[in-house]
Amino acid sequence: MLMYKFRGTSLLIVLLLLLNINHPLVASEASFLKKISKIQKEINNDDVKEATRLLGKLKTSTEDERDRVNILFGDIYVKINQPGKAIEFYEKSFFTANEKIENLASLGLAEAYLQQGKLVKAIDYAEKSLLLNSDIIKTKIVLAIARTRNGDKEQALELLEDLYMNQKNNAEVNLAIAGYHSSFDNNEEAIKILKAFLKRSPNNIKVMNELANQLWLLGNNDEAIALKYKIYKHYTFTGNRYLARKIKIWILSVDPEYFAKKGKPKIIRTEKSKEYEEKEIKNYDENKIVPQFEEFDFVYNFSGSGFIVGKGEYVITNNHVIDGAKRIAVRNGNGKISEARVAAQSKDYDLAILELIKPYHEKFAIKSKNFSDPKEGIDVLSIGYPLTTWFGNDRPVITEGIVSKVFDDKTGIFLTTTNVNAGNSGGPVFNLNGQLVGITAAALDKDFILKKTGRIPNAMGIAIKSNMLKEVFNYKITIPIKNVSYDKSKIYEMMLPSIVFVAVLVEEEEKKNKYIQKKKRIK
Repeated sequence: MLMYKFRGTSLLIVLLLLLNINHPLVASEASFLKKISKIQKEINNDDVKEATRLLGKLKTSTEDERDRVNILFGDIYVKINQPGKAIEFYEKSFFTANEKIENLASLGLAEAYLQQGKLVKAIDYAEKSLLLNSDIIKTKIVLAIARTRNGDKEQALELLEDLYMNQKNNAEVNLAIAGYHSSFDNNEEAIKILKAFLKRSPNNIKVMNELANQLWLLGNNDEAIALKYKIYKHYTFTGNRYLARKIKIWILSVDPEYFAKKGKPKIIRTEKSKEYEEKEIKNYDENKIVPQFEEFDFVYNFSGSGFIVGKGEYVITNNHVIDGAKRIAVRNGNGKISEARVAAQSKDYDLAILELIKPYHEKFAIKSKNFSDPKEGIDVLSIGYPLTTWFGNDRPVITEGIVSKVFDDKTGIFLTTTNVNAGNSGGPVFNLNGQLVGITAAALDKDFILKKTGRIPNAMGIAIKSNMLKEVFNYKITIPIKNVSYDKSKIYEMMLPSIVFVAVLVEEEEKKNKYIQKKKRIK
């Protein structure tokens, strides 16, 4: 009996000793996770300087901890639009025995390559991530975005619809499918999805902000500003001065007297704001981050696409994109912005040349020797920026088709089977040799053709022959070059820095007229 008591006491002492030995390790791990959480909060708040400072001070004691730090450094570089550096850090953690870390590294590599426009690699790493864990929502969204930009929009929509069916209460899923619909001219469906989500979860800042952007682009100013004001008060409460100032500038750009007015909407309760912030940090690895690109210093209310020419100091776009503009700025596929002014325009041929205040590097310009005439039956790619604020205006999207009809008249136009969406106007059309064959102008008006012919035509895009540039603006004569065939992903990657998003500020009345007339008709 005494022996039993002794053994029981000995066992208790041994257990206590083991607990005392492990306690510092448990405390150390808890301390590390607490510091990681703090860094994630700073990244969410866009304070990458503070996040980097905290990461530099963080001491690691295990391989997994070092890998986790590398992934956070990768996240920061993705955030500040330096995907090359991000890839270096993600690759350090890619080969690991820890499956969760390998998954995060795969997802990070997918996002970084997506940022670089290397769509095949982005898709490959997203699929590798899904093999490790098929339930990661963010990975499926990244895969859907990569496939959309690569022109595989049916596959992307199938993936997003499956996500939406099973994850209707997930904010990122709602943002992704709404962004997809707005990318392809279905803004009403996007707004419907976002409003339905906010009824279920009325305090989600990301969804609220995207709904405000969508409403603003469609001219619903009062609703948009009311939502932006709630977001402004949220960031004021949480102490995020950078984002609070950014939203305030947006509101004042739209309505300079707004903050002096009475009857502002009810703001989000402070406890709900705090709850949202905590949820964002907790779900950091699932939600990941939204990359930062250079921002326009005005609120644009019309947009289009274009491409860099000359020695990097000019951009070609459609005349209807910039006609009536008070201000114009462009952002290329690398996220760099330049203010622009109209250098020349032709209303007859719907072409315009913009002169850049801050030229791009000459290597980003599409040279006149790379112009080619369109030929009926050849495969072509239209690359441009759809009208959306969440899903597409940071990087362009491919639509593919063939040249279906080349007109020999003086209009200089041809028809393609590529889909043309609002925002694509002015973007380049390439053949599979990577040569510029045209400039996207508009979508064929199906209703008009139906009334004229009694038949519903296939989806058609109207484009202007690239060589019309030398006819209209005395551009340099085309020099024949050796043909080399590329796949669509390679052309996208090569041309990404050369294709620009054109942001335009016009008067409200002019904005309405532009949307009414956005489809050019062939009569």
